[in-house]
Amino acid sequence: MNAVRVDLMASAAGKIGGVTWHHLFLLAMDASGKLQYLRAGPQCLPIEWLARRRTQYGDAAEDFEPSAAGAYGVISFATGPYEPGGVDFDPAAANVTLVSGPAAARLWESAQGAAKALGEEGIAYDPSGRGANWALMEALRRCGLQPEVPPKRWAPGAAAPAPEPEVPGVVARRLGQAVMLP
Repeated sequence: MNAVRVDLMASAAGKIGGVTWHHLFLLAMDASGKLQYLRAGPQCLPIEWLARRRTQYGDAAEDFEPSAAGAYGVISFATGPYEPGGVDFDPAAANVTLVSGPAAARLWESAQGAAKALGEEGIAYDPSGRGANWALMEALRRCGLQPEVPPKRWAPGAAAPAPEPEVPGVVARRLGQAVMLP
């Protein structure tokens, strides 16, 4: 795709404590108006999320094989046409234009390359840390960008991760940092 504009999109995905959280993805547009998305997500869903779900092939949990990387597997990326019925299609999604004009094609190619490299690193998907929002923003950071999330949108995990602990084996949290309970 020869992109002429690349936007960072934030689509409402749910609520935590009454606050709406957003899923981030990139949207590229070519000169004809054709749209393509780039998104991150988990490789798989935990078995408890698949219980009693039916697919065109039968019971979704029937052929379930847990990932060695954890309940969600590793971070994976997907790209495709942005159209009604698509995984992230949301005509009400907020956006921030990252770049337009000739630089858009370079950013789009670079972001896809960074996403591919991140996917090949096999990073375990962590919904409370290194999840979809973190992965998409990390791909942009690897392209030399430090974009802001669209105004008045909360996208958990979008910030750069905290540095590794100075004392191996000791995990510390910052004051106010969320904790995921089992």
